[in-house]
Amino acid sequence: MIKCINSAGKEAIFYDQMGNVQKGFSVKVWISLLLLCLTGATIYYMPYLRWTYYDTLLEASGLNNTQFGFTMSIFGVTSMIFYPFGGILADRFQAKYMLFISMVGTGLLGYWYASFPGYGAQVAIFACWGVLITLTFWSAMMKATRQLGTSEQQGRLFGLLEGGRGLLTTIVGFIALFAFSKMGESLDGMKGILRAESTLCIIVGILVLIFLKENEEIEGETEKKKLSLRDIGLVLKTPSLWLITLVVICCYSVYLGSTYLTPYFTNIIGATASFAGVLAIMRTYILQFVCGPTGGILADKAKSISKVVVGCYILILASLVVIMVLPSDASTMIPMVILMILLCAAIFAMRGIYFATIDEANIPRHVTGTAIGIVSLIGFTPDVFMSPICGKLLDAYDGAAGYRAIFLLMMVFAVIGTFAAIILLKISRKKKEVENP
Repeated sequence: MIKCINSAGKEAIFYDQMGNVQKGFSVKVWISLLLLCLTGATIYYMPYLRWTYYDTLLEASGLNNTQFGFTMSIFGVTSMIFYPFGGILADRFQAKYMLFISMVGTGLLGYWYASFPGYGAQVAIFACWGVLITLTFWSAMMKATRQLGTSEQQGRLFGLLEGGRGLLTTIVGFIALFAFSKMGESLDGMKGILRAESTLCIIVGILVLIFLKENEEIEGETEKKKLSLRDIGLVLKTPSLWLITLVVICCYSVYLGSTYLTPYFTNIIGATASFAGVLAIMRTYILQFVCGPTGGILADKAKSISKVVVGCYILILASLVVIMVLPSDASTMIPMVILMILLCAAIFAMRGIYFATIDEANIPRHVTGTAIGIVSLIGFTPDVFMSPICGKLLDAYDGAAGYRAIFLLMMVFAVIGTFAAIILLKISRKKKEVENP
């Protein structure tokens, strides 16, 4: 087998004995992708630590429930505000420097948080975490991923990023949980977890600074282009950008709606809490790890990311229709588990690749960060409105009717997302026809 590396060092090309070309990634790309997965898995751990250790962390913080909740609210607000600014910065500075600042800054704030200072200080810590995670991290990570490969490799790159983040988040979470139990689930144990995670963030940041590949231009982009106001204007005028935004906001809304499947199983179907917990782990971690890369591989095989997005939406719609038709009782336990797997598999397959559609939308590489910042600002707004709406529906309708209302809402988003993805696919096909007449 013969191996060649292209001039940009981005991919290895293998020729088998039959003379067929087999494309893969170079060792440097795999190392860079692993580092990006590590950053994504570790930087979010401390801000969301309450999801796993709510009671212990609340007691350790010395806050009441309202104050504790406000720290997370301020994190969410600062995160949303800085998405577009983070995109602009990602187009002006090299990703490894921005990621280094994010990881080290998050780690240092973690050491401060581990001392459990007063309420005002904790608010400041969460506000700073929100700034670091969006202003200097998110768009930089996504742009760095895009620049690791060619247009034909975008599906795999983003799919592997999603799956790798899911796997490493699970590993870090279980190690921390094991250590916490060994330390007697005490206040000192919580401080130990925070300090260990802070140290890990700093170490990952240093590794990124040393080993992450430079943002080299590929595919004929030989000169480093400077971001200008005209470039930002062109991005905003690109119809495909707003279609991608619709795809993201609809998929993310369906994803947040799917989290209500756990109480649906326990309160309506009659599953035990332990069984529902197993389903939640499968839905949140295992399917993310498996289906993120699978969606990417399928997209590259089909040579169309948008086509796979359309397929995912169709599977989501079909699953929701059957869920709505099935009776809400224990007799449907097995079919409901299967439908949940299909639904969430489609969601995570799409989540792994929907940002890769930026490449199909013909958005220049030097404005990738700006595009991702704009899409993220709007696309992740379901974090603000989805939970209150679902809670309102559950309060307004008793029993199964409340959950069916949530499923119907998810179907509405899925229909809108499907149409947006179909239009995006048509635009992508026209672009290919022009480039390859």
